[in-house]
Amino acid sequence: MKKEKLNITRGATFIAPLITAKELNAILGQSHIKIFDVRGTWGTDPRSLYNDYLWGHIPTATFLDWRKEFIEQDIAPNLAQVSTYEAAKQSFKTLGINKEDTVILYDDYHHMFAGRIWWAMRYWGFENVRVLNGGYKYWQLEGLPISQEFDKILAGTFEPICQEHLRVSLPDFLIKKDSACVLDGRGIAGYNGKPEDPRTGHIPGAISAAYNSLIDKNTGLFLEKEAIIKLFDETIPNWRTSNIISSCGAGYSGTVVMIALANLGIQASLFDGSFSVWKQDPERPVVQSF
Repeated sequence: MKKEKLNITRGATFIAPLITAKELNAILGQSHIKIFDVRGTWGTDPRSLYNDYLWGHIPTATFLDWRKEFIEQDIAPNLAQVSTYEAAKQSFKTLGINKEDTVILYDDYHHMFAGRIWWAMRYWGFENVRVLNGGYKYWQLEGLPISQEFDKILAGTFEPICQEHLRVSLPDFLIKKDSACVLDGRGIAGYNGKPEDPRTGHIPGAISAAYNSLIDKNTGLFLEKEAIIKLFDETIPNWRTSNIISSCGAGYSGTVVMIALANLGIQASLFDGSFSVWKQDPERPVVQSF
């Protein structure tokens, strides 16, 4: 049977979400290329992110702390939403980002943190942003240059413009979820939940699209487009034609799914806060599967 055409976003700027290590290495040092090191860990006791950066990073890269930029402050990371306009404007200024720049992001955590910043920058209107395919792991595997130097950052001038279609708040989600294809980007264990904890599991109707099923475990690279299309065809009904809302635990692994979809020409929105926000109300149902 003939496949339906992919539901490509029309009438909007749509930049390929990924850049290869080879492509990035070829443009290192160009003044309009701004590279950001977004390496990190998820947990209660993360390692020193800045020290990792100081010990070695991609040449010309600037450190970007995912816990401080483009995210609400003074709230637990799993519940924090995307930052306000004023805070986003300050982040663009602090990071030295201008309208004419090309931003490249990388991490070493399955593209989750780079993905979150990629989404947040686009939500605040900065389109020319891409994620390094394979992240720092693959850069090192390829034997590409590492630096311990960093430059002074000049204040950026980019003015945020909210792109509301890229974000779904909880009130919006309650309205839209039943008519959308909701994908859960967490690993399968998080999606399934724990028998001893009835408030673990997933949102009713959400379909598992585990982030680690989209990435080669040896190289850290996203699977080829054909492999991802095959996987989606086998596991997600109507993904080609539905409006897609990406979800996860807190709005991080869901962005990995968004990158995979964007690489196919499909623009999804993110349920900001995701399952962590959903389960706050004990009256909202949770589904478990074992």
